Amino acid sequence: MITSKEVKEIAYGFGADVCGIASVEKFAEAPQGFHPGDIFPDTKSVIVIAKRLPEGLFYTDNPVPYTTAKDVILHEVIRISCELSLELERNDGALAVPIPSEPYEYWDEDKREGKGILSLKHAGYLAGLGSIGKNSLLINPEYGNWLILGAVLSNIALESDQVNDHKFCDDACTLCLDSCPVHAIDGSKVNQKLCRSNSGRVNEKGYFLYICNTCRKVCPNRAGIRLPE
Repeated sequence: MITSKEVKEIAYGFGADVCGIASVEKFAEAPQGFHPGDIFPDTKSVIVIAKRLPEGLFYTDNPVPYTTAKDVILHEVIRISCELSLELERNDGALAVPIPSEPYEYWDEDKREGKGILSLKHAGYLAGLGSIGKNSLLINPEYGNWLILGAVLSNIALESDQVNDHKFCDDACTLCLDSCPVHAIDGSKVNQKLCRSNSGRVNEKGYFLYICNTCRKVCPNRAGIRLPE
């Protein structure tokens, strides 16, 4: 049977920048309806993959490069998840389900709040890829909060990675909270209605553009930089 190491090598070969694995038992506290078993009842392992955003995107105030790059990388992550699923299923009896970050199935119009079918940032945390910062984003030791996440559910029992409980956010740091133009961040969650009202717009030609990524940009946990122990 395929090993965790081999799964990661395959994921990296398809283009993933990071890959971690969590057993389904780690998701015992997942909300009802958002547990891996609610999507695929035979889930034994959750494989979380991600690709990083280019650093240069955060040195421009023009929204077009960030929007285009993010859309491309979102599709790349989905492609990697699908390719990895197909490769896993070449093992006898193996099944795999690629999990994208969107589209949402859950949507609250009044709150403008959406939830993916699986919380990928929490899956990434449980798979040892990093911890969740005050800006509510997964922070990775190597790539900071500049990751786009995806996952694969499988009925293969794989060895789990250890949770990374490093506290990346300094207690005194409030940069993301103070810099948010609409004060949508409280240090533990994001008010999606406020965030969505400011983070994107449709221009006169009908193109959607991401116009705010301040919480990623100002975070001192930038790609390749880690706060001291």
